[in-house]
Amino acid sequence: MTEFISQASKIYASALVGLDIDKNVIINDLSQVLEVFGQSEDLRSILSNSSVNFGKKKEILSEIFSGKIDEKIVNFLFILTEKNKINLLAQILESFEQVSAENSGISVVEIISAIELNESYKQRIIQKLEAKLSKKVEPVWDIEPEIIGGLIFKIGDTVIDTSLKNKIENFSKVMK
Repeated sequence: MTEFISQASKIYASALVGLDIDKNVIINDLSQVLEVFGQSEDLRSILSNSSVNFGKKKEILSEIFSGKIDEKIVNFLFILTEKNKINLLAQILESFEQVSAENSGISVVEIISAIELNESYKQRIIQKLEAKLSKKVEPVWDIEPEIIGGLIFKIGDTVIDTSLKNKIENFSKVMK
């Protein structure tokens, strides 16, 4: 999960939710686009270059993606390119996945620990979160040794930081 999802990304993700396309098609198509972008720095450079006119960018996108992904997604790429927001595509996809999960009654929660947690501990955490949130939880597990101990939970825009690093930082602020 990215550290920060911009408001613009959330707005574009909401627009994707409004499209009459299966969510898995949207996710697969945007993942495919991001894979192509990841493989070509030249393509990313052209699409983000304000001196290249929109017509040329549209032509390039059509040549690469038309017939390979849903045409509504191709049109969505045109809009992002025209509005100079194509660089937000990864954030938009992440936000779309979160919104889709929320609409399905699932809460995506990023859970960060200092070390790899065993399966029984993970299951207890998930059960407690589901009871607290009254929703099914889809966990995304990350390891960040620098938090020393404890856990950090990221639920949408909310961050609950129970890490030892955070407690030490807060304690040192109080002691100053």
